[in-house]
Amino acid sequence: MQQLGIDIAKDKFDVALVIDANADPIRFKMKSFSNSIGGFAKLTDWIGAKASGPVHVCMEATGSYWEQLAEHLCDAGLLVSVGNPAPIKKESESWSMRNKTDEVDARMIARFCLAKRPRPWVAPAPEVRQLRDLVRHLQTLEDEKQAHLNRLGVTTSEAIVGSLEQLIGFLDEQIRLLEEQISEHIDRHPRLKRACELLSSVKGIGMKTAAVIAAEMPDVSNFSSSKAAVAYAGLSPKRMTSGKFVGQTKLCKMGNSRLRKALYFPALVAVRFNPVISEFYLRLRRNGKTKMSAIGACMRKMLAIAYGVLKTDTPFKVPV
Repeated sequence: MQQLGIDIAKDKFDVALVIDANADPIRFKMKSFSNSIGGFAKLTDWIGAKASGPVHVCMEATGSYWEQLAEHLCDAGLLVSVGNPAPIKKESESWSMRNKTDEVDARMIARFCLAKRPRPWVAPAPEVRQLRDLVRHLQTLEDEKQAHLNRLGVTTSEAIVGSLEQLIGFLDEQIRLLEEQISEHIDRHPRLKRACELLSSVKGIGMKTAAVIAAEMPDVSNFSSSKAAVAYAGLSPKRMTSGKFVGQTKLCKMGNSRLRKALYFPALVAVRFNPVISEFYLRLRRNGKTKMSAIGACMRKMLAIAYGVLKTDTPFKVPV
């Protein structure tokens, strides 16, 4: 099997196909494509023309630029792996790579794929992809509305106030329509509907947050445990200890930032109204944890509970 490394950016991506893994140095074929549907199709044709057999494609999870390309390649029947940029970078440092260009990065990722054989990435189902696009667009509109509200609070010009109020009114209507569209989309797909019902059984997680979790978290069968799901969201604890220095434990934040953002306010609600989370939070505070550290731990526990209800297909119940 040949390895193909992809270094992806907003407008283009560079690829490196391993031609001779036994040569010293390793031989590659290089090519650059536009990060677009047309570029994806040209890459598939190029792989068919240049590869001599099955191909293992490897890329980094850089922002959200990689998602459409990874999905396209999976749909085309190729083996795809999507890796965390951090371990790939550390591996490249061990190879003493002195230059950093898009072409060098593509070769580096191909070498990583050859050396480590990372596990395959599973593309989300089409209905999950559509839900993901809808909830992300909703978040964009809500962020834009909040920005206008912030400006409205500090603006005294009547002309600007009127303009901002019109924009906010327009966004309110678009948000309302999009929320209806998300609800209808979930209702049309039994698996999504069941997932959201299970997630919303956890006190603190409403249907809106349930939709984000269902859209952003891969199928639970992809995770070996709740710890793996927590790590995917970047909610694993990161200890700050070196020599005599002992710092606070923080969230590692190496994962899906949208999941972390979606769980913050639900964790605050759960601390007040979910007995399991409330008791957990109070115990952490009594043991000397800071407020934010305890909230981060509650977010972690909530995602672990969410993983559990999805894994067992059983609504959450407060232990008696």
